Amino acid sequence: MKINKRIIAAAAVSFLFAGHAAAETSVTISNWISPKHPVIVGGYKPLIEKMKGAGFAVKSFEGGALLGAKPALPGIGDGIANMGMLAMTYFPAEFPNAQLVADMGLSTPNSLTAMAVATEYNLLHCTECLDEYKKANVIYMGTYSTSPYRIISKEPIRSTADLAGKKMRVPGSLWSRWAEAVGGIQVNMPSSGMFEGLDKGALDVAIQAPGALRSYALWDTAKYITMLNLGTYHSLSLMTTNRDFWADLSAEQRSFIVGEAARAGVDTTIQYEETDKDVISMLKEHKVELIEPSAEMKKDKIGFATGDIAAIIENAKSKHGIADAEVKVAKLNELIAKWSGIVKESNGDRDAIIERLNADVYSKLPADYGLN
Repeated sequence: MKINKRIIAAAAVSFLFAGHAAAETSVTISNWISPKHPVIVGGYKPLIEKMKGAGFAVKSFEGGALLGAKPALPGIGDGIANMGMLAMTYFPAEFPNAQLVADMGLSTPNSLTAMAVATEYNLLHCTECLDEYKKANVIYMGTYSTSPYRIISKEPIRSTADLAGKKMRVPGSLWSRWAEAVGGIQVNMPSSGMFEGLDKGALDVAIQAPGALRSYALWDTAKYITMLNLGTYHSLSLMTTNRDFWADLSAEQRSFIVGEAARAGVDTTIQYEETDKDVISMLKEHKVELIEPSAEMKKDKIGFATGDIAAIIENAKSKHGIADAEVKVAKLNELIAKWSGIVKESNGDRDAIIERLNADVYSKLPADYGLN
């Protein structure tokens, strides 16, 4: 870390000690999503309350009040904030391995499986992933997963053929390839532009989880949602932590934060699912038609996902410089099989998944995790 950055960070974030035996440590948390987002409701709000009870003085900024989505990485790395969430799709150059994880979004059967797979893979099976975080002066603690993306549209989508020629806003390169495969036209646009795009005709379709109908007010202009499971986005870093801040903590404080990671990932993921259920229950009120996908659409999606593996591997090699992409995809598929079984066996029980994540992943981290 450069000295001038440390000085700037120290000016922005002070560490307060209220005594010798029982020091109170200040922590600044910055998130660019809204206070009603599942990351805040399911993940950070409970975390912050527990941190306060564990001797931390917490300052929390939401909605980009301190750091936006892209400034979050350098901001946390420089210590302007000590902790916050990152979406790795914004940082392809810094995190090439994270893009490979994101590309596997159509291979995961459900959100809890996706969350657990990405967390175990990053923490235990991908040293290159952890090195990328280290280079940015941050620490990875685990992830969450969105609920499955669906097709939100201005016109009814009842077959694969209905997607031909439609202008689509997609959330990443995986869905860009899918849009091309079904004859759609990709429109590059931030999520904040979806409402206007749909309203003004620049978009016909937005690929998003159902919760976006409410959070982005899409149901005021898009009156159809086709419930084709288009996979999850789970290449995120939920409790990204500044390495210098981490090193200054006591062993007990570090243990406390690691002990909260599985709970935060699971609860955020479940909150996404609960948000979707709530929004779906309100569709009739907002005159939005829910369309069940046809057998043909499901078959076409499975065919695309199977055939896309070769593209994922080639993309990882040629675009992101990951020479052993086949090995990494094989490990991810192995973990998908493992966690699919665990989630199915537990029937998605919250406490059971948290317990398995702690046993299978977090208990295996070295005592000096993030310190060297």
